[in-house]
Amino acid sequence: NEHKSVKKICKTLSIGTKANVIHEVLNGESKAMVAKKFNVPRTTLSSWLENKDKILDAIDADTFNVNRKRMRTSTHSDIENCLLAWLRQARAQSILVSGPILTEKTNQFAAQLGVENFECTNGCLERFKARHHVSSRLVRGEANSAPQLLISEWKTTTLVAILAHYKPRDIYNANETGLFWQLPPNRTLAFKGEKCSSGKQSKQRFTILLAANNDGSDKRKLLVIGKSAKPCCFNGIQINHLPVQYMANKKAWMVSTIFEEYICTLDHGMIRQKRKVVFIVDNCPAHPRITGLKAVRLQFLPPNTKSHTQPLDSGIIRNFKVHYCHDLAMRTLIAADSRNTLKLEVLMSITIMKKALDLVDKETIANCLCHCGFTRELEESESESESEKSSHFNNTVDQLHIVGLWLTDVSQDDFIDVDAVVSVSELTSDSDIVAMQSMIDKPDHDDDAEEDENDNDTDIQHPLIKITAGIAAVGMLPLLLA
Repeated sequence: NEHKSVKKICKTLSIGTKANVIHEVLNGESKAMVAKKFNVPRTTLSSWLENKDKILDAIDADTFNVNRKRMRTSTHSDIENCLLAWLRQARAQSILVSGPILTEKTNQFAAQLGVENFECTNGCLERFKARHHVSSRLVRGEANSAPQLLISEWKTTTLVAILAHYKPRDIYNANETGLFWQLPPNRTLAFKGEKCSSGKQSKQRFTILLAANNDGSDKRKLLVIGKSAKPCCFNGIQINHLPVQYMANKKAWMVSTIFEEYICTLDHGMIRQKRKVVFIVDNCPAHPRITGLKAVRLQFLPPNTKSHTQPLDSGIIRNFKVHYCHDLAMRTLIAADSRNTLKLEVLMSITIMKKALDLVDKETIANCLCHCGFTRELEESESESESEKSSHFNNTVDQLHIVGLWLTDVSQDDFIDVDAVVSVSELTSDSDIVAMQSMIDKPDHDDDAEEDENDNDTDIQHPLIKITAGIAAVGMLPLLLA
């Protein structure tokens, strides 16, 4: 009877619990101890370990609700792939989505994919929401309560598990930001609030990916994305010898192919170091789900919660920009003293970026980590106080006022935050989503080993490979069609 009880408990464990069990074994815990801790038979544990890639990919890619007990696929997975890609993008842009809108969008995708005699029912929609953890509150658009629910769930479940399974040095956060890299202080008002998705201003901005681990011991080399693959000032210089990782596309945006290359390079590096790390990023179309990673677990944040859940978005990026803008202001002043106008090239801008990143200290990182729930105690630091740094910047601004290179109605915050809303990636249209889904071969549909054979669920289902390949491919379309 005891054996049957254990077996029954085992069969009802969720996908999320299975992933936690697998991570404990991968982190060095003995199989016997893990089996005893979670009260599962050794044979069941062995079965989960044999299917660890499938289970972990589902969790890391946020493909299914972690509380689900089965991973399924079905004949209408192409429709569901499109709907899920569209919904993730809508949520990332804070677009309110109702149940009727989801139903209509599902039927539109079915028609565009050429699926005949298809109609999305309430039952299909509810099961789609259950599979992919789409809250009814979120769908109804309760903007005030929904983010708080997501934040609470993240901090009390997912983040707790991450902190338990990984050392601080192995937990990385990353986020993109736009940067008007050669903007002089006296032109701040012309650029303020500019999203810069196209046009002249886009030529003067980079998209930058910043990443750092929790103990501040590893601030990763900046990924800088520009418009020119090889600026003139790079002549005679090998790009891989730059103090940053430099890449380019026509609009200087983060796209899925660049992100995937960055993550795969990181994965290879961690394999060489024999480390297992988690890399936390926001959920957006430019960040595809990447399968096959060996040393990096890609973890996505809940949508529209970055200011509460992402340390980089809670002050680290702004601190980096404070140092960059101060250096730029000082160079402008030095040029003015010599009766010259500052002419900043890409190479010099990259040097300033590297210096600005180096000046982001452990105390700043610790404060932002604490704000987002990653730590409880702040580490002591002997770094220069914020008041001293602010005083130095104030002195530079005063001198620029005197020589007429700082407008009286522009504040320091205006200068530092001028590129706060700059676009760093492009939205994908419905037609692009459908076009790329139509190009993806349909994989075989294998049932989960623990699935009840008599449970015939023929709703819209989602094969793992399609979401990853679909979103990654969609990200390339704007560049191919530009």
